[in-house]
Amino acid sequence: MSLSMITEIKERFHSQDKRTSIVRKNILLSALCKLIGMVVSFLIVPATLGYLHTEQFGVWMTISSMLMWFSFFDVGLGNGMRNYLTSAISKGDFYLGRTYLTTTLGMLTIIALVLGGISLIITETVDSSAIFNTTKVDRLELKGALQVAVFFTLVAFVIKNIGLVFVALQKYALYDMLSAVGLLVSLAAIYALRFFSERSILYVVVIFTIIPIIIYILSAIPLFIRYPMLKPTLKSFNLNLSKQILWKGIGFFIIQITSCLVIFGGSNFFITQISGPEAVTTYNIAYKYFNLLAIGYTIIISPMWNAYTDAYVKEDFPWIRKTFKRAIGLWMISVILGGLMLLLSSYFYTIWIGNNNAVPFHISALVLCFISFFNLNNCVTYLLNGLNKIRVQIYTSVITTIIYIIYLYLNLSSLTTETIIMSTAICYALMSSIHLYQCSLIINKKAYGYWNK
Repeated sequence: MSLSMITEIKERFHSQDKRTSIVRKNILLSALCKLIGMVVSFLIVPATLGYLHTEQFGVWMTISSMLMWFSFFDVGLGNGMRNYLTSAISKGDFYLGRTYLTTTLGMLTIIALVLGGISLIITETVDSSAIFNTTKVDRLELKGALQVAVFFTLVAFVIKNIGLVFVALQKYALYDMLSAVGLLVSLAAIYALRFFSERSILYVVVIFTIIPIIIYILSAIPLFIRYPMLKPTLKSFNLNLSKQILWKGIGFFIIQITSCLVIFGGSNFFITQISGPEAVTTYNIAYKYFNLLAIGYTIIISPMWNAYTDAYVKEDFPWIRKTFKRAIGLWMISVILGGLMLLLSSYFYTIWIGNNNAVPFHISALVLCFISFFNLNNCVTYLLNGLNKIRVQIYTSVITTIIYIIYLYLNLSSLTTETIIMSTAICYALMSSIHLYQCSLIINKKAYGYWNK
């Protein structure tokens, strides 16, 4: 064996080991950041409630829930850019990466301006007090708070995508760290308000909407000092690439709207319509318990998305196969842990809410089934997303959602909480099976036609 061949083998081994090491570090640091974020998010609620009176807090909760809908208006551009940016960086073409980043930020800015104009017209013409059904919050203050909330949310709508550069650089934990730091600073600011300010919903809005922007801007300074070739410039905007990013983004958007919003997110709505609000409470107690599995598993597989992209660009299929097999193995472990959680569920409910009969055992079992298949679908789609192979995923999401809605409509008279949860689980079982088959074809280089798109 020649010296050059030995050197090549060593380099390949080092490359694979380095990528795996990066994924492991990201998983550990990401888990720590998410844990901090969850703890702080729990602390923020009583801190904010201690500053605002109950009705003000309710109005703020309503405003914040409305602002979340703005994230859907990016039509998947962030995820579309994420893959192309990772691919460019993996190839060492940082200038192409800058073009992708600049073009995406430019398109998002246009969308934000349109949304801002529409929102301004709406907030100027509607009676804010009537919309939020409040008499204890001054009308002018509420109107100002709403306009400030929309403005800074739309600024963050664009700026937050700078965080995806960290993801593309396979520094996923830093992306989660930005969120955790933002929550910590917000918590400190809320406590400061309690000592130095009278109750004002406007101040709360400013804190929770402007702090994330400041965090992302501050993070961009060292980022672009370290990688000046990625720094966005006006001349880097490319109209031709915008079409490429847009079409890929729309694909991700369709998946989000169908399988994520309708099937995954619609359970509460369908259950409350069929079985009433009490059934929603029962379902959500079980869901929040078993969703710990989804949170934990997502922490593990999230850094793999961009690692798969890097490996695919470098044609490192052995690493992809090995890592994907591990991801499936970890999913199987999560199912076993879920079974243990199911056996202990009544004890947990007693400790948590003081009623071990709050959730019937069969409801817990069905929710576990749903969460397990949801995790499996995430496992396989993260690989497909990382490899930019989402055509089949679009088809399965749309077709499964249509079948799901038709089934619910045709069986309205006989639907129960159990059948809704079961049908949701079946949807994810079907999608994950198809996607798993596609993954098998791709990683073994047997995918052709739509299976390879």
